[in-house]
Amino acid sequence: MQITEFSVIGLRSAVIDLRVRGKPLTFRLFPMVHIGQPQFYRDVADRLRQCDLIVSEGIDAPNSTGLAIILAMRMTFQRSARTLVPQDIDHSALGVPVVWPERLSRHNRRQRVPVLSYLDLLLMTPFYVVVMALGGRGWLLRTRFEINDNSEVRIRLMNKTFLHDRDKELVSALADIHQERQGSSDIVAVVYGAAHMPAVIQGLNATFGYRAVGADWLTVFDAARDYRPVD
Repeated sequence: MQITEFSVIGLRSAVIDLRVRGKPLTFRLFPMVHIGQPQFYRDVADRLRQCDLIVSEGIDAPNSTGLAIILAMRMTFQRSARTLVPQDIDHSALGVPVVWPERLSRHNRRQRVPVLSYLDLLLMTPFYVVVMALGGRGWLLRTRFEINDNSEVRIRLMNKTFLHDRDKELVSALADIHQERQGSSDIVAVVYGAAHMPAVIQGLNATFGYRAVGADWLTVFDAARDYRPVD
């Protein structure tokens, strides 16, 4: 199953509904990319308002990886930096209850740029500057964005065990929600990086029998040809 799709015309992310036969509960997966056009994040926010519960990654703040990438893009004169923004969805404005499995903050309140994000910026920005400088102004087109449900996710600046631990924590939280709400017709949104979605799909299928029953594509960024370097 394709989770994200990348081509010369841009990047798309699949909003995927998972359901168990005979059960009304729906897990709606929103595979996130940490940089995109503003309209992508507006489209996600609009759809999240239609859900009954949101399970989201990190804390209610701008994504530090996205901030580092956009900053590095500007420092290396990437043309796409003019039209892309970091992931930043204001969960507090959605009017829907939110679960934060990673418990990175004691308070579920909106934070503009928390201290941990500044530390991430100090670590990640130089890394991305080097990667983009070596990749040239066509860095965006050479980045591997495509993920499917059996992808072996590439790791950047993250211990693989740490990534798997986060996956387990997320799947455990979703299992608890399944036990609590399996008899309801609720729609539970899962708003996590696309790299976490293979573990979610495989985990919910293996444990409870969830399968994809529908999908819809959202454009993360389009017209990628406009981002090619000038000859």
